[in-house]
Amino acid sequence: MALASPHTASEAIKAFALGEGFDLAGIARAEPSGQREARAYREWIAAGKHGSMEYLAKNLEERADLTKKFPWAKSVLSVAISYYQEVEATEQVGEGKVARYAWGRDYHKVIEGKLKRLERRVREAFVPGAGETALEIRTYCDTGPISERELAAMAGLGWIGKNTLLLNPRHGSYFLLGEMILSLELAPDERMAEHCGTCTRCIEACPTEAIMPWSVDARKCISYHTLEHRGAIDPVLHEAIREAGYVIGCDICQEVCPFNGRPLVTREADFAVRAPAPAIGLEQVIAWQEQEWDILTRGRAHRRAKFEMWKRNAGIVRGEAGGG
Repeated sequence: MALASPHTASEAIKAFALGEGFDLAGIARAEPSGQREARAYREWIAAGKHGSMEYLAKNLEERADLTKKFPWAKSVLSVAISYYQEVEATEQVGEGKVARYAWGRDYHKVIEGKLKRLERRVREAFVPGAGETALEIRTYCDTGPISERELAAMAGLGWIGKNTLLLNPRHGSYFLLGEMILSLELAPDERMAEHCGTCTRCIEACPTEAIMPWSVDARKCISYHTLEHRGAIDPVLHEAIREAGYVIGCDICQEVCPFNGRPLVTREADFAVRAPAPAIGLEQVIAWQEQEWDILTRGRAHRRAKFEMWKRNAGIVRGEAGGG
């Protein structure tokens, strides 16, 4: 397929992606972020809204323009896979909730495996012809200084909602993303119009008032504090965290979104619910020995929250003054 037209090649690669189990696939040009997006990101960093996630403040030039790192890049395949399970996310008395993305196997491993298989299919299909340079490909899944959600929006998978998550009009926002950067000239998909309109449900529902339109202040975000923030959590946030009831992550801004009224249910067996999820006993976590934490979180995305953080979070949800 070395001499395929950009349109034919684009459709073939998207079909390969869907064949590997991704739910959405689209193509974007490998080009710099829009001036508005790049400026907004720099202002977000300058205001310190990334909290202690210093890696987000690095490689700003590469993040705004992936061709800085990959000068050969011409196109980006953006893929998305649903992680939504038709299971109640409520907790019983004495339990703390776990965000949906962490109910099954670590999504990094799942998506990376699919991207590796997809890369093999693309390389087999697009063999460089005489005089052509070698096909260059790089894949990503929540790693590296690239703007995943912006690339997904550029590829027509949805738009960036006011809670900063990718929103698809038919399937909602319970998606995990991956990317394939290619040296192939591919026909890009049309960018989708933004449909949040005047809706502010995600903003109003956030217990800690972390959300402003198209901006989230990590320093107030429950998901950030339960998963990323090391050390004590500001006591000012304890009551809101306790009322939200999340030991790991937070789904509140997604749960209230009208586009999540009928979310796409995942087809991925690896995302099936495994303990400790969708909720876990607070006493159980507080009594954990590190070996128990190691066994229960091995191969899971919520392992990002370390042993001490689980105990800290459970203490706060339980209402202990020293929980943070």
